[in-house]
This record gives sequence, structure tokens and C-alpha cells, in this order.
Amino acid sequence: MKQKKKSKFAIEADAIVIAELKNMRLTFLLCNVIIFLPCLILAIGWGDWLLFWRNMAGLFLGNVAAILNFWHLGVKAGKILQRKNIRHAQTYGAFSFYARYFGAFAVFGVLAMLGIISVYTVVLPLLFPKIHYTIKAILNKEV
Repeated sequence: MKQKKKSKFAIEADAIVIAELKNMRLTFLLCNVIIFLPCLILAIGWGDWLLFWRNMAGLFLGNVAAILNFWHLGVKAGKILQRKNIRHAQTYGAFSFYARYFGAFAVFGVLAMLGIISVYTVVLPLLFPKIHYTIKAILNKEV
């Protein structure tokens, strides 16, 4: 089976997404520490290590989902910009958005119902890119 060759635009979009993910590393690290420390303090104080490990599993999966979500967003944004028909591009973008979040929340919901993860710690990392760009805008005085 032949692989479809990527266009120059798609290769550039991938490079931009990778560069942005590299720029977000510090924000992700700081946000994870801010979530990790209270979870650890509560686990030590209450002695509830099962809750601690649920929180850590949620935090890990949330980070993976945030990175994949950002990657998927970048790839789909590149494809949307290449479309000629504006109406089809809007429909494609909306479907991509809903499919991404519906899939993530379906998986997270099942795992939370099974008691494997904590809902709070799995959802918070999805906000990390927004936090990153808000801090970046404030530091660059773009607000």
C-alpha cells in the first residue's frame, strides 16, 4: 500500500505544531507540579494512596490527551486551510472538534466510572495549552 506523500504545506504545519509543543513544555511542567503537590499532600495527610494513584493516572492520561488534542488540532487546521469550499471547511472543522472531544470524554467517562482515574485531574491538562497562550500573551503585553 502506497503512502500518500505530504504536501509542503502539511510538512510546514507539522513543524509548527512540533515547535509549539516544545514551547509549551515549561507550562505543562509547572501546571503538573501545581496539580501534583496538593494531591501528594492530601494523600500523605489522609493516607488515601488509592485516590493519589487515581489522580496520577488521570493526570498522565490528561497530559497525553492534551498533547494529542493539540497535535490533532494543528493537523486538522492545516487541512481546513487547504479546502477551497468555505462551507465544507467549516463543517469539517466543527466535526473534527466534536469528534475529538466526544472521543476523549467517552474514554475518560468510562475510566472514571470504573474508578481508574480521577475526573478532575484528567480534565485539567486539557486547559494547559490555553494557560500557556494566556501567559504568553500577558508576558508579551498583547492583552
